[in-house]
Amino acid sequence: MYKNSSLHCNILLAFILLVCVDSNAQVISSWVKRDKDNHLEYYKDSLGNRIPDFSAVGYHFGKKTFPEGNIVASISPNGIDDTNPLQKLIDSVSKLPITVIPKVILLKKGTYTVSSTININSSSLIIRGEGSNENGTVVNFIATKQSDLFNIEGHGKIDINKNRGREITDKYVPVGATQFHVKSASSFSINQKVVVNRVPNDDWIHAIQMDNIQGLREGSKNWSANGFSLSYERIITDIDKSTGLITINAPIVMAMDVKYGENTLIPYSFEGRITEVGVENLRLNSSFTTDTDEQHGWVAVRIAAAENCWVQNVLSVHFGLSCVNIASSAKNCTVRNCTCLDPISIITGGRRYSFNCDGQLNLFQNCTARNGRHDFATGARVCGPNVFSYCNATLVHADIGPHHRWATGTLYDNIISDGAINAQDRGNWGSGHGWSGAYQVFWNCSSLTAAIQNPPMAYNWNIGYKGTNDGAKLVRPNGVWEATNVGGVKPKSLYDAQEAEKSELLVK
Repeated sequence: MYKNSSLHCNILLAFILLVCVDSNAQVISSWVKRDKDNHLEYYKDSLGNRIPDFSAVGYHFGKKTFPEGNIVASISPNGIDDTNPLQKLIDSVSKLPITVIPKVILLKKGTYTVSSTININSSSLIIRGEGSNENGTVVNFIATKQSDLFNIEGHGKIDINKNRGREITDKYVPVGATQFHVKSASSFSINQKVVVNRVPNDDWIHAIQMDNIQGLREGSKNWSANGFSLSYERIITDIDKSTGLITINAPIVMAMDVKYGENTLIPYSFEGRITEVGVENLRLNSSFTTDTDEQHGWVAVRIAAAENCWVQNVLSVHFGLSCVNIASSAKNCTVRNCTCLDPISIITGGRRYSFNCDGQLNLFQNCTARNGRHDFATGARVCGPNVFSYCNATLVHADIGPHHRWATGTLYDNIISDGAINAQDRGNWGSGHGWSGAYQVFWNCSSLTAAIQNPPMAYNWNIGYKGTNDGAKLVRPNGVWEATNVGGVKPKSLYDAQEAEKSELLVK
């Protein structure tokens, strides 16, 4: 039998707070609402945990708009195979001096044929078409093995200087916090890049019951603490060196309890990351031989070892895995106004993740999927915050939400699906997925069903939801459900409200 922790008692107390209704008969959440000055006010539990501020996600933390760039080259279809001409043009333009204003390669209207991956490995470059409709810039990808079409990728990996790390001395740092104390702050500086490094112990794995996953299949295994270290990339915005108080630019999205591991602030660098790369206004088609063909285009646009990049107005058709797939080494990318249509693959695991995010501080906005499985999803050990906002999915074959193994700090804001939306203990599914995510916020979402459950010592919130609670019959306890089937809550979009409030503060 599952036993509630003291934190879940706090959940109960919070849950019985009456949902308020304003004078215009609009429902107001008890977790986030406007104060008398029209600023967002957050309810905190007895430990200080609250719904996080997600406004730091996306291109340049949401502080800048995409650049227009300067057109330096253009290309038209050659009617045969455009792979080599396009790759050579990208390589040639990439060798030009990097400028503040990105260089644009214009793919003029027409139908291009590409037979292998197009690589973009340098900064400050935009691949721009002339429209994602059938009369715009169309790229037919004719690969005969699982391949990415556009691969945006730097080199190397993050370099975390553990010798310069400093212990976080607070016994407990709650979710939503942007401040904590370190043992010695003298070695840090404002605007320095740091990771908040969380190394769990075996007690944590035991407390969340992932050392005893029931009914494990052959080849599956229980979780191990040494596989769940998480590094949250942040920037220091203020330091009080007399007290050791550090302020960071984006909130903590996994509570840090000294009983369950080591918490450290560590400087880092990532010299090989590329930046300011955009892909725009393209229609990308993958060829295939049968409806279950799996040897063809797999990802339309992949982003790895990159930051402050974007994909907008891109439509993919028939790719087996994703329209856009963001790897764990990518951060602060924005995917906007993109569409993933009718993937071709067997309908089973490891396929049809229409918009997938394994990185952190990324934003997916106004995206659409059809015939996918996990259309708006995160993978294993994903460090938030990340946001999916105003996205919709139809003809869904699985569920939307964190997929497996403890993604933290995701906002699903105004997501509409004709399938399921879940954040739950997936138990022995796959190779022992277990808890798919913690501190997941579902705000004014709609689907046929939802299973939103609370992990031990953590929250998942489902606020303003329209649909059926499918988790009540499951072993784990329900998450925080508030204002279900009442027409939604205010503000309509949590992300938009948080972004607007941040913008107001920046102006001041």
